[in-house]
Order: sequence, then structure tokens, then C-alpha cells
Amino acid sequence: MEAKNIKSLNSAVYVMRHFVELSATLLPLYERITRNEPHSIHSEEDKNRIDTVYETYNVNPKTSEFLLGSDIVALIKKTHNELKNRSSQNERLAQENLEAFYEEYAKLKQDWYITLMN
Repeated sequence: MEAKNIKSLNSAVYVMRHFVELSATLLPLYERITRNEPHSIHSEEDKNRIDTVYETYNVNPKTSEFLLGSDIVALIKKTHNELKNRSSQNERLAQENLEAFYEEYAKLKQDWYITLMN
């Protein structure tokens, strides 16, 4: 592989990793916002900002499988969607998706740490 291709691949991994780490901050916040009713003006603004992040980040979930060896982007999208459309009927599924995200994120962080140590 040529050096420029390696550089492009590393950049893509970096962007994907940043999105995953951002999601590790945003999804728990979004979960709290969507759980607590009624919303304050500030929490409604935060909710709208978070929605904008996920609605404008159009990446094929297969990309994370290729770059990170993980389906975490699919989990992120699924979790955001369940939380956005939260109701008493899908509450359990929303929590299960959030937990699956946490587990996969923990695995990725461990992989990244091991890679960094090599």
C-alpha cells in the first residue's frame, strides 16, 4: 500500500474514532434528556443539537466494520433512533441498545489502548 493511501486510511480511522468517542458523551446525555419530562428550554436545545449531529452524519455502518472491525456505527444509529422515538413500548429496547453500545465501546477502547501500547 502506498504512503498516501495509508495516510488516508489513518485519517478515516481517526474521524471514525472521534465520532465513536463523541457518541460516548452524547448518547448518555441524550438518554437523560429524553427520559426526563418536561424538558427545559436548555435541554430541548441540547436535544435538537444532538439530533442534528446524528441526522447529518451520513456514514454507511459497513464503514465502521471495515475501519474499526466493529458494527458500532450501526449500534449508534440504532440507539439514537430508539431514544429519539422513546416510548413506554420501546423503553426496554432503548436501554438494551444503549447497553450494547457501552459494551462495544469498551471493547474498542481496549483495542485502541493495546494498539497504542504496541
